[in-house]
Amino acid sequence: MARRPRKQLLVDVRVQGALALRVCFYWLLCIVGTTIALLCWRITASGPARLFYLQLDDLWFQYGPVVLILAGLLPLIVYDMVRLSHRFTGPVFRLRNCMRKLAQGEHVEPIHFRKGDMWQELADEFNSLLTLVEELKSKTQVPTIAALESPNSEVSPVREVALTG
Repeated sequence: MARRPRKQLLVDVRVQGALALRVCFYWLLCIVGTTIALLCWRITASGPARLFYLQLDDLWFQYGPVVLILAGLLPLIVYDMVRLSHRFTGPVFRLRNCMRKLAQGEHVEPIHFRKGDMWQELADEFNSLLTLVEELKSKTQVPTIAALESPNSEVSPVREVALTG
């Protein structure tokens, strides 16, 4: 079954947002580190002592266009990183939703990740587990989490202890 490409840019905002912020932080760290290194090099290699703000002015005049170009590339880099992160956040997001449905006693179809997604073997492992759960459900009546939480649930204390830990 062929899967369609994802339409949503952020599948897992917490994970992908953290990655995007980390990329921005590293970009800024590189710019600041490079600026300090160039400034130190210019101060030591420029000959007679000059005022600090004049050194910064010369540095901006020479390297300002490069910084502006890099600033223009940053959104493209972040966008590409978010798209790449779809390859691992998408499968985990889907697997988590299927596990939640299965735990609630809902019917779950076997899952298949999109071509190019990471962790394809997780889908195979989940599908094996799903088959086992379906076989056990057909042989015995296994209570679901929703049934255990309902006040009318008739679960034996031994079974309740086993289920809770």
